[in-house]
Amino acid sequence: MIPLLPDDILHVLCDELAARRDYDTLFNCCSASKGLASPALTALYRTQHLSPIKSAGSEAVSLADQELITQKWSILWRSMIASGLGKTLFPYCRYIAVLDLRDFTNLLEDDRFRGALAKHFFSGELGKFNIPADTPSKTPSGRARMRRLNVVSIIDAVGELITKHSPLLEEITGEVLSSGLLRWIPRLPRLRSLTLRNGAALEDANVASLIKKHCPFFNQIGIYNWTGTDTDAKLATFLNSLRPNSLRVFETFSDAGVGPETFLALSGHGESLNELNLELRSDILPSLAFLKGCTSLEVLTLVDLHGITDLESTQNDVFLETVDWLRQCKNLKRLSFTKFPSAVAITTPILLQDSIKLERLELDMYTLKDHVDFSMALANQKSLRSLLLRGDGDDAGGDALTALVNSLVELKELRELKLVFMMDPISDAEVIKMAESLPNLEDFYFGGYAISDAVLPSIAKLLNLRTVTLNAVTRLSLNGLLDFVASLDATAHQGISVVVDNADPDFALSDEEQNLVRESLVAKVGGRFEYTLFRDPDAGWGDSEDDSD
Repeated sequence: MIPLLPDDILHVLCDELAARRDYDTLFNCCSASKGLASPALTALYRTQHLSPIKSAGSEAVSLADQELITQKWSILWRSMIASGLGKTLFPYCRYIAVLDLRDFTNLLEDDRFRGALAKHFFSGELGKFNIPADTPSKTPSGRARMRRLNVVSIIDAVGELITKHSPLLEEITGEVLSSGLLRWIPRLPRLRSLTLRNGAALEDANVASLIKKHCPFFNQIGIYNWTGTDTDAKLATFLNSLRPNSLRVFETFSDAGVGPETFLALSGHGESLNELNLELRSDILPSLAFLKGCTSLEVLTLVDLHGITDLESTQNDVFLETVDWLRQCKNLKRLSFTKFPSAVAITTPILLQDSIKLERLELDMYTLKDHVDFSMALANQKSLRSLLLRGDGDDAGGDALTALVNSLVELKELRELKLVFMMDPISDAEVIKMAESLPNLEDFYFGGYAISDAVLPSIAKLLNLRTVTLNAVTRLSLNGLLDFVASLDATAHQGISVVVDNADPDFALSDEEQNLVRESLVAKVGGRFEYTLFRDPDAGWGDSEDDSD
């Protein structure tokens, strides 16, 4: 008799399959035996929010496959709802850790969720959730129009059901009503995160009180927007009503109405808050100094939604206070600024702070010729593993480019390097120097002009490389590319992606030559090759069918 593995070992194995997103194998385990079904289903539904069928998968698949994926998507949600109604063999709801109501909203609003698919979804016991938005009208010919769904009411009803049967639930996302939160929170002792489409769900003061009373692990808030008045004050009231220093993550994904009162309230969580991601209106930026109490940050992302406020030149006192605040964030590991005119000036003194060891830095609005001090300061952050710089390289001159490259080659821990410049001054020499000096690169993205076969041997020696993108005006030859493929390591470079985004039309590869490179790369390392011309070689600059005198 073959000995059976203990249940705890089966759960460990299934958890590992789930961590690898190997849902096909997990599904096969569910069907293989009764002993495997329970651990496999537990792992499947605990990670169902990560399933590739969610939101109908990728648009790159065929229309027929999209229809099939949408069908599977609807079956997944139907099985969870049916489980809450006690109509399934296993209690799927009990395994759920994340209730992604945003994804369920996407399903209900998907154009493919119509007709027979929607009819089947709402059949039987699920018919009670088929809540129409209005009374069906008729077409001019007298036929009844398709009824629109009352998505908000359906989401509320489904959330009400599932939260009654999901004691392990840790996270809720989507369009949630304040009245829904008041009902759900007392039954969710493991709740740690809310990501809300509309922050108005937090307006009722009892929401914070219930979280404080029933959810000892709660530590994360995300808000997409907040419609209404006095949103800053209301959000501040909510934050102040939570247990002090309990929040670890706070993020907004658009204009959520945050302002100085919210910033002051966040300082009440200054010892616990380690991740702060904010998208802000330009008129809110002068209030950034109110965040000075948040000094335990490890991750900071700031986005100026309008990109027009230069704190250094217009609000210099705020600029200096912001720099001083960030200097106090000794645990800062990841820093990102988007559409932030003062970002480079704010970041430069941070780079020179020996007590701060950044691992990831992302900046745009970086002007190579004007920010030589920043370029030189980069060399001080030798802990960097990921660096993304976007900006303007026009009129940079040799000294400015040399300063940047000389700093980059000192960053030996870099795994990801992306340089995206308008009027890119990078040439073969800089690419070769970076490739030969940064042996740990996994993702290498660079621009430039007249980039030739000369760079390929150095790139091929990067044994950790997974993706290389030449977003440059390249002059690569067929022989150069074939030699590059031949020099790749069959094991180390397995599955590598090679992308040529702006090939010089005067040196263009024919379709047959592109296919030859593509086939060679697949044969050697199972890799992927993409090739795009800088412009149509058959069209002149600015030529189009719509041109007129």
